[in-house]
Amino acid sequence: MHGVLTTFGLAIAIARYDGQPVRDDAWVSAQIEEANRLFAAADVDFRWTAEGTLSERYAEMHSRNDRDALAAQVMGRGTIPIFIVKSLEDVDEPGRPRMGVCWKKSYLIMAAHAKPTVLAHELGHFFGNPHSQVDDNLMSYSRTGGAVFLDGVQLGRIRGGAKRFFESGFLVDVGAGRLFP
Repeated sequence: MHGVLTTFGLAIAIARYDGQPVRDDAWVSAQIEEANRLFAAADVDFRWTAEGTLSERYAEMHSRNDRDALAAQVMGRGTIPIFIVKSLEDVDEPGRPRMGVCWKKSYLIMAAHAKPTVLAHELGHFFGNPHSQVDDNLMSYSRTGGAVFLDGVQLGRIRGGAKRFFESGFLVDVGAGRLFP
């Protein structure tokens, strides 16, 4: 650890499809645990602090308008809003599925088929990191089976972003603890 641990809350809303949530609490918890493991070296931690439900209207994201419509569903002031949906389509390449996006640096959207590091990857964008071309780097699309990591520059961006968010009051430190409920 390099300093004082800052814990940010995650306000997570899970879409329903055919009357059921598209993902369960265990899946969400595993995503958070992986993000916490990867962000530990930046002294940033996440805790599930608010839970909501999205109607089936939001289960499938095909367009920019679909993504923008989620803004009205943001809950949990001072937290990072995350929406879990059944499917997420690339808005620049229609028909291409996506696992997650950091939409307008305001909230994250994750598809139900997202792999275990997708939340951490999108949080990386939220805290200011661009994509990387380095295999197995969290911010890269390329995986070889090696350990997923963040480099020193990326960890510095996360620390700086966390500090700016905290000092501006956009995000608040929710204190110790790990997961909701």
